[in-house]
Formats: sequence, C-alpha cells, structure tokens
Amino acid sequence: MIYEGLNLKVAEYSGAAKIAEALKNRMISGDVRTGSYLSSIRSLSHEFGCAPLTALRALKILSEEGLVVAEPRRGYRVTKHGSSPLTQNTAAFLELTEGYEPFLGDIYSAQLSALQQEALTRGWISALLPYRGQSPAIIEEQLQKMGATALLLQNTGEKYGPELTKALMSIKLPVLGLDLSCGTPGMDLVLRDEFQGAALATEYLVKKGHRKIGWFGRLKSTFNARRRFAGAAEVLLRENIGVDAQNWCEIENAEDVNVAREFLKRPGRPKAILALWQTAALALAHAARELGLKLGEDVELVGWSLEEQLGQSYVADCPELLTHCATVTWTMVDVVRAVFNRLEERQREPELSAATILMPMKLRMPG
Repeated sequence: MIYEGLNLKVAEYSGAAKIAEALKNRMISGDVRTGSYLSSIRSLSHEFGCAPLTALRALKILSEEGLVVAEPRRGYRVTKHGSSPLTQNTAAFLELTEGYEPFLGDIYSAQLSALQQEALTRGWISALLPYRGQSPAIIEEQLQKMGATALLLQNTGEKYGPELTKALMSIKLPVLGLDLSCGTPGMDLVLRDEFQGAALATEYLVKKGHRKIGWFGRLKSTFNARRRFAGAAEVLLRENIGVDAQNWCEIENAEDVNVAREFLKRPGRPKAILALWQTAALALAHAARELGLKLGEDVELVGWSLEEQLGQSYVADCPELLTHCATVTWTMVDVVRAVFNRLEERQREPELSAATILMPMKLRMPG
C-alpha cells in the first residue's frame, strides 16, 4: 500500500511537470503573453485530463521558477522573471528619428544611449521603433512583431499629441513616458524636476544680491519651459521680487550665438541671467567671449547641463562655464534606472496606480 501511494505521487508529479512544460511552450511561442492569466485549475484539469491537484502542482512548478505569480481571486498571471529563458524582456523606444528642435541639442541621443546601456545591464533587449505618424494600431502590430514587453515614449520637442498617447494606453503593455509633456491618465511618467532645478538657479542669484534677473530661452512655448518659469517665479515671489519687473519674454533661437550677442548688447540688460538650456548657456558664453565680457563678473550666468555631458559638449570649448558660472545638472544614469525600475515594478504588479516620478536636480557651484 505504501509503494502504491508512492508510485501514485511520482506519477502525479511527472504529470504536473509535463503540464508545466506544455504551458512554458505556450509562453515561449507567444500564445500566452506576459501579463495575461493562465486557465483556471478546473479548465487545465479538463484540458489535460488530470486531477485538479495535478494541475495545481503544475502551476506551482511555474510559480517556483518565477514564470507565473499567484494573485488571490484572479488566478496565475504570467511574468518573465526568474531563472527561465523567458526572463528576456524587450523594451521598445518609440522615437522620432528626425525633426528635433535645435534648442534640444543632443540630449535625446544621449538619453537613448543611456537607456540602451541600462537595458543591456539588466538583460533586456532594446529596440528602436521609429515614429513616422503611423496609427496606434500599426504601432501595436509592430510591437507584437518585435516581441516588446514594455513601451517607452520619449518626448521629442512635444511631438506626441494627447490623442496618440491616450490610444497607446490601450496596448496591453506597460507604457512609460520619459520627459513627456502630456499627462495621460494611467501612464507612468519619469520627469526631471525642472521646477526644482529652476528654483535652485534663481535662489543662487537672489542670494548673491540680484533683484533684476534676465531670462534667455523659451518661456511659454514648451511644457519644460513653463515648468522652469514656474520654479523661478516661485522663488522671486517668495522673496518679494516682482516677476513682472523682470521683463521676461520668449527668446527664439536661443542656441544661436548671434541672438545671444544681441541679447547681451541690449540697453539695461541685467547682469544676472538664467539660461536654463544647455544650448542657450553655451551660446551666451560664446557671445560674451566675443564681446569681451567676463563670465562671473560682467555676466552672472546660471546654465543647465546633463552631468554626463558636462566635461564634453558643455564646457569643452568654454571652461569658464565651469569655473565662473553655476550650473543646474541632473544625472542620466539615475533617470534611466528609475525608468527600468518602474517598468519592472509595473510588470510584477500591472494593477498599480499610475505614478509620476520626479528626478531631483542639483546646483553645481562655480569652480
């Protein structure tokens, strides 16, 4: 009797292992996608002609391997975590490959490179999906063909409209917006805290005694510009400095040295200037040099730069920006880590409420 019971248990385990293997093959083939739920224990028992206990053991085998997770009252949801080859994830980056605004500089190519490196570090596949105005249905089809398990939308000068982002939320994948201007309900966002960055820059100038501060760059035309303006204005209002008295206006083509030169030559131009774009700060620095103005003395400039680009594209040909000017910076490594942390968290718990993750910025002092 003991041996019969033992043989029965072995047979049950063998049957459970075979069912688990069959379910694995469905995952590999794509018949069962990440985030979907496996059939119920009763349905599996009927399909495979086995006892419910055998079907349950098959699901537990998959759970122990990290391929599914049990969710109370819902069943077993497929994940791609664990030691199985199914741990391979693919992050698709919806990206405009042309038509960047000049004032953006090379920030988005640097961002894409950092995202690809972080994907590689985590064992993800990264895939670039060029956006050329195709419909959401076509985008979904393209994502399925590349086996995408997550979709990342990168802001490219606010080229994605709310209609597109709203439609993409119907795709059954984790969707995250990076530096995206439009907040679509249900979408996770990772943003630089540009309000805080601009506030740091303004506080620096106010503490140095400046009550008349210039603004060089965009002001109302982009979401990022409005966030930076709001951060600067909050500090001025808090310090009882009139925002209206600053005479700020939109400076188009702030990356053009000729435009920067004319700005510096304006009568009554403030000594202190917020240039909260990398390209704008560079243009002002070059124009000041051409006019014989000394940064830190004739012009009190606060710039803006990605930390990883600080010693290359930012100050390589104008060291005075580092030695004589304050600079608001952020670190792309921290940004992309936050992106992938959230994507992986979203895969584990698809029902999480949407989150906006603000990445702090810091002020690098002169010298």
